[in-house]
Amino acid sequence: MANTREIIKRRKSVANIRKITKTMEMISTSKFRKAFVRSVGARPYTEAVGELMSTLARGNQDSGHSLLRRNVESGRTVLLVLTSNRGLCGGYNGNVIRLASQLIRQLKRSGTHVDIYASGKKSIQYFKFIKQPVTRIFTEFDDKTRYEQVEKLADELIEMYIARKIDALVVVYTKFVSAARYYAEVLLLLPLGEWGRTGPAAKPISLENYIFSPSAAEIFEELIPATVRESLYQCFVDSIVSEQVARMNAMKAASENSERMIQALTSHYNRARQSQITGELLDIMGGVEALQ
Repeated sequence: MANTREIIKRRKSVANIRKITKTMEMISTSKFRKAFVRSVGARPYTEAVGELMSTLARGNQDSGHSLLRRNVESGRTVLLVLTSNRGLCGGYNGNVIRLASQLIRQLKRSGTHVDIYASGKKSIQYFKFIKQPVTRIFTEFDDKTRYEQVEKLADELIEMYIARKIDALVVVYTKFVSAARYYAEVLLLLPLGEWGRTGPAAKPISLENYIFSPSAAEIFEELIPATVRESLYQCFVDSIVSEQVARMNAMKAASENSERMIQALTSHYNRARQSQITGELLDIMGGVEALQ
């Protein structure tokens, strides 16, 4: 049986770990509430912009906007992988990285050159470990990411697509549905040509019942890049809130495991102490009998 002193030291270590996990759980809970407000607040606008763009796209299927056309000249695809800068958040990063790795293999088998844009230290470290070349790295996107930061990146990618330097923009991120449901997802952000189609037989929508000011064509020209920016920003805020809820759940589970371990160590200590006391009493009784 282990020495009681060793059990006490181990129990103190587990108790210290429990303090850390409880603190991190409370911090993640606070950050989750703030991130949740941002994600839920941005979603209605993003969906409304997407719906309006979808309606206009079906009414302007002959539009020659560059972001609607499929590029095939460069043979390059930008894969933007959104992970966190910190760990201790369960399978959050692993699920995104695993999905991104599968997609990279598929694209390479099809003969497509993949330019990886890694956001977050965890994806950067992973690709460095497997010696996968990364075109761009981003560590500035954290739980305080602003729309202006994402807008700058989106405009850069839009310019690359319009210049036909890339054929597609794919985002691998964690889609947030609720605190109990969030999952890694692949979003084809560019081209936008498939937006507005409900299926192979989708028919154009007549815009005769709509009054547009300025014209529908002018709104359409402004709405297409806005859709890309808003959708990309929604990917970031979804990833941020998913990271916080994943860390909150992971730290809660760690705290509960620590509590169970402390209880088990306490029982172990009590048995060890009882055994030690019994041995000491036997030694005393043996000494008394020897003196008689």
